[in-house]
Amino acid sequence: MNTVLSVDRDSGEVSIEEMNKLIDLDRYPIDRLNSKAGQLLVARCRSDLDDCAAATLPSFIRQAEIANLVEEAESLVQVAHRYDGDSVTFYEEDDIGYSDTDSLESVVRSARHPNRYCQILNYQIPNHSDLRAIYLWPPLTEFIRQVLNVEQLFLSQCPHLALTMKVAYEGDTDGWHYDPNDGVITLVLQTADNGGEFEYAPNIRNTIDQNYAGVDRLFKSPDIEATRLALEPGTFTFFNGRHSMHRVRPVGSTRQPRIVSIFSFDQRPDHFFAQSYIDKLRRFPQGPPIVV
Repeated sequence: MNTVLSVDRDSGEVSIEEMNKLIDLDRYPIDRLNSKAGQLLVARCRSDLDDCAAATLPSFIRQAEIANLVEEAESLVQVAHRYDGDSVTFYEEDDIGYSDTDSLESVVRSARHPNRYCQILNYQIPNHSDLRAIYLWPPLTEFIRQVLNVEQLFLSQCPHLALTMKVAYEGDTDGWHYDPNDGVITLVLQTADNGGEFEYAPNIRNTIDQNYAGVDRLFKSPDIEATRLALEPGTFTFFNGRHSMHRVRPVGSTRQPRIVSIFSFDQRPDHFFAQSYIDKLRRFPQGPPIVV
């Protein structure tokens, strides 16, 4: 595998020419954000986020590089932690009690949805990985900062979840949920032959109205109520999931797993994910699902 970053070389030293072999900087001039083309790119991404809670950049990663990133991911699956369980959809007050257990609010908030996937953690991804070179590249962070329209943005310092890859096999899914933050950044590396699509309900709730009736309809009739994104390998995506219920549909019969990388940033320079979740995650078994 050809890499642009070695174990003794900082990503800030990667030249524009080298990074252009990984990211299509001709189409997406994130290294020239002060140019007219760069400003138009930022404006389009902001507009898409405002209008539909998602901004997608197809072929952000050059196709010649995708195979290298997929090969790396598949070589790391044996050490990936395997999540297999049900989760609630609301991250706020998940254990809240209800006096009326038959109310729509209670039914929606207590609904649990399956989550099954393998997750390759930050410390398991080699320092010389091209994926790490992309994540650490300072112009990418500045591009994301401008799209999210925040004063400052930093790489997460979490050794476990700053940079991860999710690998989903047949039957795997990422159930309905909201995110505790806006500005989730993902990169699609490989799609499944069937299923595994990302679908969501743009801004289905807001700070005033939880819209439990709308969420209930979404859970019962996703084919009617949800927006489905066709994300091809190499697509870079911004997503605001705090108010947009979303999931990854179950993967169907497939010759290859769905692989997506997640980049984590924060407005604080010392961001770490919750230790309680890290402890839980590290107790999960490692390796791909066992086929019986």
